[in-house]
Amino acid sequence: MEIRPLKIKDIEKVRELEISCIREYFAKTLENRWEDLPEEWKDNLGASSRNHFKAYLDSGLSFVAEEDGEIVGVIFAQMLHHICDEDNLLWIENMCVHPYFRRNAIGYKLLRECVRTGREQGAAVAHSMIQEDNVPSILLHKKIGFFMDRREVALLDLRDPNLKL
Repeated sequence: MEIRPLKIKDIEKVRELEISCIREYFAKTLENRWEDLPEEWKDNLGASSRNHFKAYLDSGLSFVAEEDGEIVGVIFAQMLHHICDEDNLLWIENMCVHPYFRRNAIGYKLLRECVRTGREQGAAVAHSMIQEDNVPSILLHKKIGFFMDRREVALLDLRDPNLKL
């Protein structure tokens, strides 16, 4: 399995994967069926949407996990400037792994590569939103070293000299 930067040619496969994971997560909370939701609303969901993909592509901080030519995981991130008193904040928007490939450290490798590259590009802090009931994601972020409080925010101080990526 290879972790590599996101490329323009990946757009269709990562869109399919991200929407699949969004549908899976929201299946528990949506009162309506997915098919009943407005197309315009669904088209704008996620970092892989037409309005957002380019920013994540250009950031150099978004990666895919590829196995035998198939994309099995993706992480979308970008650098934000002058946010929360930080000059450079690594904003992790979304991460997903195909259900068949979960529990194989793919999410860990994607997150680690994203954070490592963000630190190389000058990020002082990494910020990731996590739903409070997403226990696997919470445990994954804690394994990397993220701090979490009662909010749905995970933070990682990339200036920490003891941080091992």
